[in-house]
This record gives sequence, structure tokens and C-alpha cells, in this order.
Amino acid sequence: MLPNLGIIAGKGSLPYLIVNNYAKQGGKCYIAAIEDEADIEQIKDFEYKLFKIGMVGATIKYFKEHNVQNIVFVGGINRPNFKNLSVDKTGSLLLFKIIGQKIRGDDNLLRIVADFFEGYGFKIISSSEIYQNQQCDSNIVTNNNPISSDKKDIELGMKLLKHLSKFDIGQSVIVEDGYILGIEAAEGTDNLIARCADLRKKPHGGILIKIPKLGQDDRLDLPTIGIDTIKNLAKYNYSGVAIQKNTVIIAEEERAIALANEHKIFITKC
Repeated sequence: MLPNLGIIAGKGSLPYLIVNNYAKQGGKCYIAAIEDEADIEQIKDFEYKLFKIGMVGATIKYFKEHNVQNIVFVGGINRPNFKNLSVDKTGSLLLFKIIGQKIRGDDNLLRIVADFFEGYGFKIISSSEIYQNQQCDSNIVTNNNPISSDKKDIELGMKLLKHLSKFDIGQSVIVEDGYILGIEAAEGTDNLIARCADLRKKPHGGILIKIPKLGQDDRLDLPTIGIDTIKNLAKYNYSGVAIQKNTVIIAEEERAIALANEHKIFITKC
């Protein structure tokens, strides 16, 4: 029998995909949906409760009441203003840890949060343990393939992202014809795509490269692409996206690949 799974749910479709996948395996999920972040419409048919981001104690109580053993953190969350954040008593303890250690990057912040929850007897697991892509054995997952110049851009983007990992900076970069157009910052991948569109030399082209940071805790903030990523790449006439094999999730994979094929956008795994 599968242990009860707790999901701390942020933006996007991945929380729904995780809970739906786990339910099909015969497991029971309890979703702590972050207010103003989680897409309630997607998860409304499952067991969930809405929490403000500072309600840490209430979230822990909710999971304890339902005998949750494992927890996954899924979906994007806008980093709050810690100076103005309203927290409960347990949340204040976590906030003290975060401020006391002067956390800068998102990966370090999430690790502190995960360790805090594990201090209450939970096990934090990777969402990839629940949700697996089906195209793992193939490097090219779409009908279109990157050409020689695309491969050079991908190699450049990969090298840059690996170099930037030590600074705990974003997981994505956009490259066109050997030029770095943009590095993902606090705005997220979709805004990076929009921002870089006007920086290209040509109205069509450019590649999104997305990989985990070196040494990134694979339980937390796994890089993800999905339907919205492909829609935005198509909207701004990009050539394709390159992801690191077995470490980047393609949410709603079949739909994402079909949409990429429709718009002649390649998805390649490196």
C-alpha cells in the first residue's frame, strides 16, 4: 500500500499531474494549495486545502491529521517579501532560520524549507519519483531536429548554465547564433522567452536551454517545461528547446510534443 502523499502546490499543471498519477497508482494525496499560486480549478476534484504561504504550522497540522508520510514541493511560487510576510507561530520559526542564514538563491531557500519540514517527521521526495516522462530513451522527442548551428548554441547555453550554477542563478538561458540573449532571473521562463524575442537579429529563431543547477537538490524545484512553454516559444517564433536528459520534466508530455510538432518547434534532450 502506498504511503499518503502530501503536495505543497504552486503554479502550473504539475501539481495536478502528480496527484492524478499517484491516484492511478492507488495512493492518496493531500494537497496544501498555496493561495494566489495554485490552480484550484485543476485540483478541485482531489483532496485539498488552501493555505497562505506563511501558514507553515497549519500546513504541518493538515498533513499530520491525514497521516502524510512523504511530501513533494511542486509548481512555481513567487518569492514573498519576507519583511511583510504574515506567518503563524511555526512559520515564524522557519522565517527566523531563513533570515538568520541570509539566504540568497532559490535552491538554498528551498533546501532550508525542506529540512524544516523533515524536522517534523516528514520525508521530502522528488516529484520525479511520482511523475516520469515516457520519452526517456530518445534524445529527439519531436519531428523537427536541431541543425548544426542549433547544436552549437545548445552547447554554449549548457556551458554557461553550468558555470552560473555556483551563483544559484536560474535554470534557463536563450541563445541565438552564438549570442546569449538572456539568462532566467526572478521573472521565470515564460517572461524570459518574451523578453528575449525583441533582442534577436532575426524575427524567427533562438533556442531555450534548460537544465538543473549543478549540485541542485533533486527533491526540489525540478526544472519543467510544458504546454505554456511551447505556446510561448511558438508565439514568439523560436526554433526550439533543449533540456537535460532525465533531469527536466516535460509536463503533459504527449500534448507538449504534439503542440511542438504542430508549430515545427524541436524539443531535444542532451
